[in-house]
Amino acid sequence: MSVPQGAKFLFVIVPIFIAATILLVVIYVGNDKDNLNLTEEDMNNITTNGSVTNPVEDFDELGIEIVKEGSGLEAVVGDTVVVNYEGKLTDGTKFDSSFDRGTPFEFTLGENRVIQGWEEGVKGMKVGEERELKIPSSMGYGDYGVGSIPPKAGLIFKVVLVEIR
Repeated sequence: MSVPQGAKFLFVIVPIFIAATILLVVIYVGNDKDNLNLTEEDMNNITTNGSVTNPVEDFDELGIEIVKEGSGLEAVVGDTVVVNYEGKLTDGTKFDSSFDRGTPFEFTLGENRVIQGWEEGVKGMKVGEERELKIPSSMGYGDYGVGSIPPKAGLIFKVVLVEIR
């Protein structure tokens, strides 16, 4: 019994086509892993189910610690305040500092132009006072984060009130 010419074509070409398709998929998937741009730290934070864990912690509520007492009137809603600050993640990573820039930051309390943790944490400060603010993500950058601040990250700020205007 002889095999028709068209059937020989199917027995040869179809397996080659399937093998080539599988090879292309393997190459594509392999290259895709290389293009993830994960750092070694990211790789260490990957859990067994394949998701990336959040390496920083969050806080349950706003924490305010007076490190150094100030003097004079307290800052209230409507006051323009001038502060120097340093912001860090809970793992100690510094993400911003007016001290490093050499330029204090100015904002008006109650205008909601800063994160809620600053609105509440700076209110009541006196000139010269230094506070450490432990800000939960719900009063910071929330579920999305911003820039180098990851989602759901608690923030730690050293804040010094320079002036009330």
